[in-house]
Amino acid sequence: MKSEDLPIPNLSTLELFLIQIVCYSILWLVSDYTATLVTLIFPVIFFSLLFLASLSELVQKSKVPRQYYYFMIVSIIAPLLTAAIFVFILGVDFDWKTL
Repeated sequence: MKSEDLPIPNLSTLELFLIQIVCYSILWLVSDYTATLVTLIFPVIFFSLLFLASLSELVQKSKVPRQYYYFMIVSIIAPLLTAAIFVFILGVDFDWKTL
């Protein structure tokens, strides 16, 4: 089965960014503890994957589309931006710090 045959929508980078912002915002509204952990872990993972992919691209050219790299950059920026917005709104007074 080819990837063109799959029922996966072809989303732009901006749409992926907005979807991630909405998902991270919901997470921040539901549980700031989990959101803090996800915000600290996910960008590190995506940055590591982006770094390794870029490094391997320098060693040997591949046919990885540009949108993959854009998705990785957006996946690094989205949780950090959402966290910055919610820290600005809520302040640094999180529920989990009072335990």
